[in-house]
Amino acid sequence: MTRQLASSDSQSIRSQRFALAMAGLALLLGLLFTGGGVFWVNNTFQGQAMERFDRLADRVQIDVQDRLNAPLRGLRGAAGVYAASNSVERAEFRAYVQFSQLGRDFPGVRGFGFMARVLREDLDSFVAAERADEEPAFAVSTMPGTPTASSAPDLYVVKFMEPQARNQAALGLDAGAEPVRREAIERAVATGEPTLTRKTTLVQDQQQNPGWVYLLPVYRTGGDLTTPAQRQALLVGVLFAPMVVGEVLQGAAEATQGQAGFELFDAAQPTAQTLVYDLNRQLAANRADPVPNHETLRLFSSTRPVSAGGRTLTLRVSSTPAFEAESASPMPALLGLGGVLLSLLLALCIWLLGSSRARALSVAQRMTLDLAHEQQRLLSIVEGTNVGTWEWNVQTGETRFDDRWAAITGHRLDELLPLNIQTWRSLTHSGDMVRSDALLKQHFAGKTPYFDCEVRMRHKDGRWVWVLSRGRVCAWIGNRQPALMAGTLMDITERQTAQLALRNSEEHFRQLFETSLECILQTRPDGQVLNANAAACELFGLGVDELRERGRQGLVDPGDTRLQALLDERQREGNTRGELRMLRGDGTAFECELSSSIFLDSNNEPCANIVLRDITARKRSEARIRQLNAELEQRVGRRTAQLEASNRDLQEFAHSVAHDLRQPFIAIGGFSGLLERLVTDDRARHYINRIKAGVRQAGELTEALLALANLSRVQLRVQAVDLSAVAHSVMGTLQQEEPARARSIRIQEGLVVQADAMLLRLVMQELLGNAWKFTSRQMHTEISFGLQSAPATGTEAVYVVSDNGEGFDMAHVDKLFRSFQRLHAPQDFPGAGVGLANIQRIIARHGGQIWAESSRGAGARFFFTLGSPGA
Repeated sequence: MTRQLASSDSQSIRSQRFALAMAGLALLLGLLFTGGGVFWVNNTFQGQAMERFDRLADRVQIDVQDRLNAPLRGLRGAAGVYAASNSVERAEFRAYVQFSQLGRDFPGVRGFGFMARVLREDLDSFVAAERADEEPAFAVSTMPGTPTASSAPDLYVVKFMEPQARNQAALGLDAGAEPVRREAIERAVATGEPTLTRKTTLVQDQQQNPGWVYLLPVYRTGGDLTTPAQRQALLVGVLFAPMVVGEVLQGAAEATQGQAGFELFDAAQPTAQTLVYDLNRQLAANRADPVPNHETLRLFSSTRPVSAGGRTLTLRVSSTPAFEAESASPMPALLGLGGVLLSLLLALCIWLLGSSRARALSVAQRMTLDLAHEQQRLLSIVEGTNVGTWEWNVQTGETRFDDRWAAITGHRLDELLPLNIQTWRSLTHSGDMVRSDALLKQHFAGKTPYFDCEVRMRHKDGRWVWVLSRGRVCAWIGNRQPALMAGTLMDITERQTAQLALRNSEEHFRQLFETSLECILQTRPDGQVLNANAAACELFGLGVDELRERGRQGLVDPGDTRLQALLDERQREGNTRGELRMLRGDGTAFECELSSSIFLDSNNEPCANIVLRDITARKRSEARIRQLNAELEQRVGRRTAQLEASNRDLQEFAHSVAHDLRQPFIAIGGFSGLLERLVTDDRARHYINRIKAGVRQAGELTEALLALANLSRVQLRVQAVDLSAVAHSVMGTLQQEEPARARSIRIQEGLVVQADAMLLRLVMQELLGNAWKFTSRQMHTEISFGLQSAPATGTEAVYVVSDNGEGFDMAHVDKLFRSFQRLHAPQDFPGAGVGLANIQRIIARHGGQIWAESSRGAGARFFFTLGSPGA
């Protein structure tokens, strides 16, 4: 017998080993196939993400190159002024720069200037001539740190620099004394092409941030400019535009919308020394890396050349965590997890099929463990009743509590020492002590067999818990005086809460039943009517007793075959919804929509609630609506196709017209300023001013038309936007334009919304810009932005921009948000009349609304909300 048992055990062991080997082989093969599939799927998703990143990098490259070359438009316009005039004076140059809007058209450019080539022997006469030309303090200076002695035979002295208030430090500067600038100047003069200097610092920038100087040589017209020597001989001077790298690229950084970071290097090969801009502030010094390289930190990175001023810069674009999070896909992980689980399941099945005896033993072992677990669970249930015990020496006041008693109040027993009756009284609610003392007296007097009282006790965390204290006197002394009392303490907070909730629920149901406008019947499953509310009596034209008498058979049209199907569904599912034909008290039939569910009453008997609604009129309307919808769908389809085609043509036309008209308007404005200097007749000056005003208005309308065309093509990218920070940034820019204006600006902090960052910035620029513009005539400007009031639960937040400016007549408020509609004359306040129409479209695309309140001379308030952004 022993040998048979040993043989059986040996066979079982071999069977288990074979089953284990087969299971391991199946698991290995499954994991290999899973790994191959995960590798292929992951490569596919990575390729798609890389294509999207390349498109994003292309947009960043184009934007950066356009921003770097933007100053060239202004320099070419100034070159046109020099080409149209034999001698450009300081006032003419100032008029041209003032006509150009630096902050809008040339972000990051500190101004426009002109430097003259002066031979050293002619320096004194040149300085004297400049001092005589409205600049008595003119003097030649050099960059800080530049040697004062120079062997160069000529100087390149800054003759004009506008706006002069911001660029006073550059006036009279000898740019040729500084090697970086001289090399670029000589290259520009020799080639005759626009030239960008290498990385340098500007005398106008107190922060000493990296910057560049864009150069454009100006020659006398009519000469031969074939060779460098001929260009040198015909040179009039060099126009230049200093710009700060960080300010030029700020708009490009905002346009990435957090999807990409980029670095710009002032060379064809990126090095730590040539880095001029880093969007994410991850410099090489922070990583002990000799060459800043985000490729080691980001999933995607691309290096692109950028051409500006005859030089090739290097742009390195890297993906951000936000981009990588959007590009990440759980599919490879799910595929891997699914493959691993299926492999494990297959291996487990093989192992189970090959080792039946081992499986039986495992099942027996599991049953044993389950039995032990069940025993432990029952023991935990007994312990989980959370009943504490107590003893009280009534004569001395001494008490004895167990750990469970203390745990009910959230304490450890040692935290309640010393224990006495005052421990109980200090934890009990004062409003319950009177009733507790009365019940104790009744028990001590023998009127009740035991003490039973529900009271509230203070928990350690400060809340009140309901407890049930039960006990009885177990020892008496003397003339029936209580000596010792013992009992239990049970936490009944949940029970009390449930009872209160039940009472509230019953009261709510009673009020709902009696006051509901819906018709409600309570019935038995056999059709007996138990109760009906007032709306049901009105619907059927019968009283409650009459409804009970008729029952279901007297209220449902006998010819309606849908009743049995509804009853079967309610019996099977517990509830049902559908439609029936019912009978009123006078015998007329009507279509009714009903909803019914089964519940148990207090006697555990099944009942049913039936909610009825008369839908006779709706049925007639639905038939008519279906017919109208069919006709409408056909008409809408045709009109939609026509409208989409018209919108595309209109957008392309508006964008083309607005873009192509900008440069001619700049030229007309510049030459109008020059012509104004040449005429002396008052009538002619009046005509020139009319031309300039018309050019400005046409330029504003062109910009507005371009903004309108671009707005309709922007796709929303919803993210967290700090409206307070945007408002501070916009107001900071406005105040730099008029730093001397007396003002009081109030911006509420911490206003964060989910919206498109670029479009929300346009909204704040328009609203705050209007407030700044229309308060320009006030002695003291007052502008505020914030929430109108804290939003209640489920309501939209209302944001308000208010000012103390000119205001407007509310009788014309319907024109306020229409395109090219104005409430003020152009000579009073400039503008194209399209800004508010644009922001109304932006806010509407975010699911919000905008409105205004104002009166003449009392300022204006603009309110807007931001709902759920849509495409």
